[in-house]
Amino acid sequence: MLPKMHHSDERRTSPVPQTVDEAALRLGACKRLLVLTGAGMSADAGVPTFRGEGGLWRGHDAAKLAAPEGFAADPELVWDWYRERRMQVAACEPHPGQRTLALLQKHFPWPGRVLMATTNEDDLLERAGVAGVLHLHGSLFDTRCADACGWQARDSADNGLSLLPCPICGGAPRPASVWYGEALPRGPLEDLASFNPDGCLLIGSSCLVQPAAAIPPEMAVAGLPVVEVNSEETPFSSIATVHLRGMAKDVLPPLVDLLTSKTVQDQRRKLT
Repeated sequence: MLPKMHHSDERRTSPVPQTVDEAALRLGACKRLLVLTGAGMSADAGVPTFRGEGGLWRGHDAAKLAAPEGFAADPELVWDWYRERRMQVAACEPHPGQRTLALLQKHFPWPGRVLMATTNEDDLLERAGVAGVLHLHGSLFDTRCADACGWQARDSADNGLSLLPCPICGGAPRPASVWYGEALPRGPLEDLASFNPDGCLLIGSSCLVQPAAAIPPEMAVAGLPVVEVNSEETPFSSIATVHLRGMAKDVLPPLVDLLTSKTVQDQRRKLT
């Protein structure tokens, strides 16, 4: 289920603008701004992207480990990989771009509202101070019952829950990430659909993984502003309202400053 869109007959008649000023101008008029982040956002903080660089971990295909079949074949191998990933993420710190998103959420011009959604499994946005993050692909630090009895809990720093049977039914514990071939959790998708955004800030996403990948293009086709921040060109870049080429940790602070700073906004009003 995707967010409802407001359709428009508006068509772009000029080249795609590429400036932070233009991006702030387009997003500043939004009342329900969706911020959607992908792997590039966390990579700026040092989080490895297992889909890149061949997708291998100690000679194993990471895509096969992140699958029900891989867990059924060798659960301890999968857990070794997840424990290592948890340690890697725990050693990372939120970068300035992630921290400024917390400011954007708190100080976006009233009566606007900002909703944060991510396809990342790490907790860097929360550690940066962002509230109510929708994790569309699950959480790296959650453990749940492999027998689907409904038990799920946040694991501690020592990964203790991964070593114990489910406290409710005695089943095997498994990572609470969404694996290949599994359905996304309904709750975050329903929250995203009910938000009904009128603008989108897309950060560090390849815009390839469905269903989240369909949201920015549908919004852009509907005439709604979509600003893309990415260090590389993506399949979506050519239809973005604004494409800002650069790393999120460098691009987001000045963009958020324009969107939230009363001083900057007053100065811009004087010039227009």
